[in-house]
Amino acid sequence: MREIKLNLINDICEEQDFDELLLEILNNNKENKINKILKDIDNNEKLDSIIKTQIYEELFDYVKEINEFFKLNIKEVFAKGVKETIVKLNNVYKKELLKGKSNSMKKIRIIIADDNKGLCDLLKKFLINYNDIEILGIVNTDEEEIEMIDKLKPDIVITDLVRNHKYTGLEIIKEYFLNKKGPEFLVISADEKRFVINNGLEVAGYIKKPIDNYEEIYTELKRIKQDLEHKEYLEWDKKYHNLEILNIRKLLNLKEKRILKKLGITIKNKKHTEYEIECLMLELLLYYDDPEEYLSKEEKKYQKSLEGTGVSREDYNKLLNKITKIKEEV
Repeated sequence: MREIKLNLINDICEEQDFDELLLEILNNNKENKINKILKDIDNNEKLDSIIKTQIYEELFDYVKEINEFFKLNIKEVFAKGVKETIVKLNNVYKKELLKGKSNSMKKIRIIIADDNKGLCDLLKKFLINYNDIEILGIVNTDEEEIEMIDKLKPDIVITDLVRNHKYTGLEIIKEYFLNKKGPEFLVISADEKRFVINNGLEVAGYIKKPIDNYEEIYTELKRIKQDLEHKEYLEWDKKYHNLEILNIRKLLNLKEKRILKKLGITIKNKKHTEYEIECLMLELLLYYDDPEEYLSKEEKKYQKSLEGTGVSREDYNKLLNKITKIKEEV
């Protein structure tokens, strides 16, 4: 969250209609004494019309002064309340950010695998403080590690290389690396990083023992997770634009094809990608009967009318519903 611009709050308050707010407050007051006074004056037969007019004018001037005073106070209270609320929200956000609380980011699901139980406990005590980290489990043997990886499907495994003086941790990494499946690995080892590279392997992260700064582990986990999300996005984007799914033209009858032609929409006789199906939907939605008040100025620029196309609203709606169902089933 950006630093709060208090001047902006003051500007917003200046734009509010506090006259209307004050009027609403007065109307909600069942015992409105001003109205009672006006009625008493009006019903007083001892006062002539000239005196009544003078009283009314003086009374209205007085009420106007009171209203201005109330308006000023309402505005100040309103502005103060908004400022204090945003300040508190800003402080809460900063605290949560320090702990790794982020609603926009999925939790990083991890397994800690090391035959050093003391180190496992230290890692757990440190990482459990971050709410964007989910520790699925801690394992101390090769068998437990493989079983937990296959069962729980973690994003990242924090692992060592050597167990019982054998490089079995390295062998597990190699198995998942060669099969191109499974989690990413963050290695914490006394060996140099080049040892892993020389074995023809790639790991997502590498921290050398002894650990000087445990914060580095959390930073690496976040970086690896971001790399994973970016990789997943690239894979989705590639499929979205390039993977040909189905030929929509073959699913439409002759009448529906003619409707598209009348609307100036070309649909090729080929298998279409998800992106092409999305584009077809957007072209078709330009003729959707949106009430004017629901459209932004930008949307109104592109809105098209069925008038003059030779396509009825009923036929258009049927076609739109059909293509919508096709898209949902993709």
